[in-house]
Amino acid sequence: MKWITHQATAVAAALALHLPLGGVAAACAGAVLPDVLDQRMAGLAPTRRGQQKIFNAIHRGTTHWFGWWLAVCVAALVLPPASLGTLGRDALLGLGFGGLSHVLLDMLTPSGVPLTPFSRQNKISLKLCSTGSLGEYCFLACVVGLTGLFYHDDLLRLTHKLARTHLF
Repeated sequence: MKWITHQATAVAAALALHLPLGGVAAACAGAVLPDVLDQRMAGLAPTRRGQQKIFNAIHRGTTHWFGWWLAVCVAALVLPPASLGTLGRDALLGLGFGGLSHVLLDMLTPSGVPLTPFSRQNKISLKLCSTGSLGEYCFLACVVGLTGLFYHDDLLRLTHKLARTHLF
């Protein structure tokens, strides 16, 4: 899936969970974090060609295992509130949830995601749509449309909060 699909779906899911602004922003960041981590690890190679080769070899490997992201979500829920603070808890939950949504969406593609953390052998794939295909863009259009339909008020609230912070 393309990053825009990952981010739109994570934001929609964060709104459905009624996460506050910090959690929604963290979910948006977490939605691309598995791919960013793969890129950073590949970036350790000394040449551009070597980086691409490493990326191709590791992409959708251990960073795309659902267990890591589920553990982040569980940690956000079970750690004592005093250790994280409200903002930290919301951010950790959003980050984990964004990563989890990334993995679930990549499960829809033919490449799939690993069933175990350190193996690229056993993958699960529902093969519903390919990255960048018409099917993905139809899925994205549905996510955006349904988000606007069901979470119009939440989106307005978030927009007003952002406007008050002078980010626009």
